[in-house]
Order: sequence, then structure tokens, then C-alpha cells
Amino acid sequence: MALASFLALVWIGAGSSQGWWTPPAASAVPSLGDGLVSGIFVAGAGCAAMVGWRRHARSAAGWVVATGVLVAGQSLLVTLIALQSTPPRSSAVQWLVLAVVAAGAAAVVGPLATTRRAGSVVDDTLVIGVGMGLVAAGHLLLQFPRTQPPTPLITVVCGALVATHAVVTVLVLRQRSVDRRLAVLLAATTVVVGLGQLVPPLGLSGTAADSLLWLARTGLGAAWLAAGWCVLRRAMEDERRRIDSVERVLVDATRDQRERLHELRSAVAGLVSGSQLLDREDLSAEMRIRLWTSLRRELDRMERMLSGEVAAATDLRLDEALEVILDVQRLKGRQVELRSSGDVVRARFDALAEVVNVLMDNAVKHGGTDSSVVEVVRRDEETVDITITDFGRGIPKEKRAQIFEWGGRASAAPGEGIGLHVAKRLMTEDGGSLALAEREGTGSSFVISLPAARRSPENDLTMEGSHGWRRSG
Repeated sequence: MALASFLALVWIGAGSSQGWWTPPAASAVPSLGDGLVSGIFVAGAGCAAMVGWRRHARSAAGWVVATGVLVAGQSLLVTLIALQSTPPRSSAVQWLVLAVVAAGAAAVVGPLATTRRAGSVVDDTLVIGVGMGLVAAGHLLLQFPRTQPPTPLITVVCGALVATHAVVTVLVLRQRSVDRRLAVLLAATTVVVGLGQLVPPLGLSGTAADSLLWLARTGLGAAWLAAGWCVLRRAMEDERRRIDSVERVLVDATRDQRERLHELRSAVAGLVSGSQLLDREDLSAEMRIRLWTSLRRELDRMERMLSGEVAAATDLRLDEALEVILDVQRLKGRQVELRSSGDVVRARFDALAEVVNVLMDNAVKHGGTDSSVVEVVRRDEETVDITITDFGRGIPKEKRAQIFEWGGRASAAPGEGIGLHVAKRLMTEDGGSLALAEREGTGSSFVISLPAARRSPENDLTMEGSHGWRRSG
């Protein structure tokens, strides 16, 4: 980028003068090439100011982020006034030029020196804007028609411009947040632009020194264009990463909310069915108490879901835990048979309840059956399997590989394809697993595998906190 910019600027500048690689004299009549090069860097400084304003949109920062544009604008106004009045100029024109220089210096230096939070505004974008403004000023001031020898007032004008550039550079570089490479580039630009203003008064126009300074200005201009491109690319990459991060957060938050809503709908369905049963007059006292207990457990589980509370894994006696969970299914009118061996697992009750509810609800929703069998078998000393079997339509072979994926369901199937994904995640979090078992005939079987609870080697007790249950069988 720097090499391409350098060659382009040399072609623009040298091509409009007497010949290739012949730099235009500092006192030459302004050319189309000089004006084009100046316009490029004025536009670059303006773009940097716009980016800085978008980033630091505060009234106090407005003048600071516009430093590069103000530096270029100061030189542009001075040059335009000088071009409208060829030498020898009247005293009024010379004083007008001096007034523009003073006003520009105040507008540039004042905000940088007095704004308390200038340090938070000075960043790579502002430095690039200042550098481009200085390059533009260097090319603009070379178009300034001068007399030989220059008048004292014009000498003061040139000295004030160079002093303004130097002060701006010092104020920007004193902020420690400036990249070192950009700081060196800014200092070099200030020196080269300042030396360029000494060429006409010293009578060095058209000499080797003039040519070297022209090449230096061209090289520095190319370096600033390349630096601006690098910062732009880095900013775009940072913005892309930030957008990707926000999108991931939004997706995760949306998925979490949809998963929680899925769990709440299942719990609400059980509560509605249970509350309807409570209205029945022929309900026995024992059944009413059992029903109230199940409803209370579901309400407690809903409260934990809504509050985001995640309970720790505990030792669960499966015959008791599954009876409570399956009571909720029976409240919905499901026919469920439990075959339990009395094993104890290490898991969260809420997670196990959600997984069983998902499998039972899927049997009705997708399998078309309300009859299921739940069987508990100890696989080995470390693992207990809970197999839930229904006798519905089953799962097509081509769909089995994706049923646990988010949104994995047949296009015409009801639901959102969330339940099995959530169920598998919950069991994984508890150190277990959920898998689809191979099954002959109709229906489908899912196997919940959970870690068996630890047992005391002395008395074969399953421990939980400071109390335990003796394991039978």
C-alpha cells in the first residue's frame, strides 16, 4: 500500500512539472498535480475527523478530533488568500493572512492544550488525521506565491505556521497512548514540512535540497496513506469481532430463554392438569394429599427455574424420585409403569424431572401414545441406567442422527426441536448421558445413564451429607 501510494503521488507531482522525476520548484506556479495531492490529504484528514467524532461524540472532543482538518484548513485559507493577490501584496492582505494564521493556531492549539480529557481522545485515528493534515499543509504552502526576498510580515506568517505545526505535534505526542511508530512518523512529517518552508527564503528552490524534501514529503504522504489503511482494516476487524461477539451473546441468550420457556411450559401443563383434578369431589383424601405434594414440588421447581437457581447434585433414591416425577405425568392422563430396583444416583432432581418430562411429552406429541414403561437397572458399580420405553410410532431411521441437535425435528412435526437437546445437555452436566436405544418393533427407547452414588465400605450405606440410606438387595 505504501509503495503504490508513493508511486501514485510521484506520478501526480512529477508528471505535472517539467518532466519525470523532476520535482516542482517551491516557488513554481501552482499546478493541477499539486492541487490534487493536497486535496487527497485534506480529504484523508476529514475522514479521520469523522471517524474520531463517531468514536468520541462529545462537544468537548469535537475540536480535538478535528485537529488534522484544522491544520490543513489553516494552510488552505492562507494559500487561497495569497493566490487571489499576487505580489507585491497590500498591507491589508498581509494582515488578513496573519489574522487567519492566528485564528487557525488558536483553533488548533487551544482545544489540545485546555481540554482536560484530550488524552482519551488522542488515538491512532486522530494521529493519522494530524499527519495527513500536515502533509496537506506542506503541499498547500508550496503553492504560496512569494517575493524574493520575502516581506517581514510574510516571514512572520510562515514562522507562525511552522510553530503551530510543531506545537500541535508536541501536544499530541505527549499523550502516552500514541503508537510509537506513528509518533516517529508524525515527528518526521513536522520536521520535513517545516524545512520545506525554509526553501524559498533561503533561495534553495530547484536545488538538490528542494528535490530531497519533495521526495521526503511524497514518501511521508505514502506512509500516512498506508497507516490509515492499516488502522481502517484493524478497526473493521475489531468491529467484526465485536459484532460476532454480540451476535453470539444474543443467540446464546435467546436459546437460553427458549430452553427455559420450554421447561416452564412442561411444568405449567402438569400444574393445570393437577389443579383440574383437585376439583373432583370423588378424589380420596390420600390421593388429594399426594396430588398437593406433587403440585407443590412442581411449583418449587418453577420458582427455581424463574430465578435461575441451579441446585447442586445430590444423592437421589430413584424409586422415590421417579414416583414423584411420574405422578406429574399421571396428572396429565399418561399411563406409566415404573420398575425400580431401588438404586441411588448422584444427580439433580430438577434436571432428572425435566428429562423424564421431555421424553414422556415427546412420546405423546410425536409418538402418538400415552403409555410408557420406566425401568431402572444397575449397569455396573459406577452407573445406573433408566430406560424409558413407549409404544408409539417410533423415530424414523433417517432422523435418528439429528434428534439431539438444536431444532432437530421433522419439518411437519409439532414443537421446536429443543427438548431432546436440552435433556441431553442436562444429563451431561450431571456426569451422565442420554442416548437413543436400538429397539425392535414399534415405539422408541431412551436410556438415561447416571453415576451411582458412593457407598460406605464399612456398612454399605449410600452417603449424602451427614445421613445415609441403607441400600437393599
